[in-house]
Amino acid sequence: MNYFLVASLWLASLTASPALLLSFDAAPLTSGTGDPLSSSFTIDFAYLETVDGNGDALANPSWTIDGTAGAVAAGSPTAAGWGASSSDALDGRDQPLLFTFAVPVNLDGFSARLDDSVFGNLGAEEIRFYDEADGLLGAISLSQSTPGYVAASGVSLVGVKKILLPTAAFYDDVLLVPGAASVPEPGSSCLAGAAVGGLLLRRRRSGA
Repeated sequence: MNYFLVASLWLASLTASPALLLSFDAAPLTSGTGDPLSSSFTIDFAYLETVDGNGDALANPSWTIDGTAGAVAAGSPTAAGWGASSSDALDGRDQPLLFTFAVPVNLDGFSARLDDSVFGNLGAEEIRFYDEADGLLGAISLSQSTPGYVAASGVSLVGVKKILLPTAAFYDDVLLVPGAASVPEPGSSCLAGAAVGGLLLRRRRSGA
């Protein structure tokens, strides 16, 4: 129940911020305008690059877009044989998923909700945030063994270039709350609260 409490507390911190909610309920999704973020972004499969072009170890290994992987898409956990799910979700079963911003953004909050199926890694996982130099800015714990788990944080991050969603999961909702660099839109605080409220209300555990 701790994760639900954290998400609820984070909801209270959104009263003055616009937000971008991605529900992944349809078709392939590889990019977005980023509105109301200050940058566009892409979503790709990724791998951890540990060596340079000469085969020498990198001082700072980085998560890199995998140009050989197929297109990122929304899929049905139920059709894939992993139990009941209320909707399609971003399919990260085979590889980590990487959000890459055209220019670094500031975030005042972030949330990701797993779908309601039973698919997931039993071990500890993290959603990670990186700057332009691939330095780790922060991380959120993620319990993939809990259907409908909400991983949320209201910690402000400056200069986010990449967000890594670990593999072995279906992601049903992702919410990004822009930081001070973005210009708030009138009435956006109400929309942000409604978006997260809907996200939490949609949580449903499969089985029991």
